[in-house]
Amino acid sequence: MSLSFPTTALKKPSGLKATSGIKRPAFGALYGFDSSGGDSGGGFTNQYSVSLDGSDDELTIPQGTFNLGSGVFSFSLWFNADSLNAYNTFFNISSSNSLKLATFVSSGGDIYCSNWNYNNIIASSNTINTGTWYHVAFVKSTAGNAGVFKLYLNGNPLTTNTNTMGQGSDFGSEDSTSTIGKTYNASSPHPFDGKIDEFSFWNSALSASQISDIYNSGVPNDISSLSPVGWWRMGDDSNDSATSGGSIATITDSSGNGNDATQSTASQQPAFSAIASSETIYV
Repeated sequence: MSLSFPTTALKKPSGLKATSGIKRPAFGALYGFDSSGGDSGGGFTNQYSVSLDGSDDELTIPQGTFNLGSGVFSFSLWFNADSLNAYNTFFNISSSNSLKLATFVSSGGDIYCSNWNYNNIIASSNTINTGTWYHVAFVKSTAGNAGVFKLYLNGNPLTTNTNTMGQGSDFGSEDSTSTIGKTYNASSPHPFDGKIDEFSFWNSALSASQISDIYNSGVPNDISSLSPVGWWRMGDDSNDSATSGGSIATITDSSGNGNDATQSTASQQPAFSAIASSETIYV
């Protein structure tokens, strides 16, 4: 017998408790049941995220995963900040060129997409509260050194179709690993303090409607039909063996391309963070 699940967000009814043989729907998951609730029936669930300490925690992604060059690309992720400093790094893509793609959120709610050469696409003065989940996407929608960038927050475009980087956006090929949660620069690491989830990459320019589909009214969605080149689910791949609070040595690349995110230094390992029934991922 096959089961079908609703395509809208499931709400946890008040006053109900799980009893033997009856499992509550996962709060914050689109399909399936939570890890305390047994068999998911093969559905899509979002149970975990990665928690970074805002000091030295980071994950690294193998050299050669991105090789952005001057082509088009798209990145997508969810974040929930515990605190906000001047710059808080989502990810930093390495490059043999002087231009290196870096993305941040500031304490004032500014969303940055930077070439690390003081050329920034900035979506200013957004309301970013700590302890709240947000979805952000970065799209380079036209190829070339003067390519156009589009930024999105919670499925909504933040920038126009004319945003380019003055000194260019040819990021060349990678000369080292790329990072999640910190920059590559030890003197300016700008670490992220909080949780990051469902980080994904395409070597194509996603449309506004596709970004809206990923945002999915605030509930992480199954994006496999969009064929991401890299997809780090931060604990929800069956190979991640996640337990809440457990240190992270490896996050599986769920795209199937084998570019797992890793951290071999124990003191720099982030931790798995369970998305609890009391914590909303709706934004």
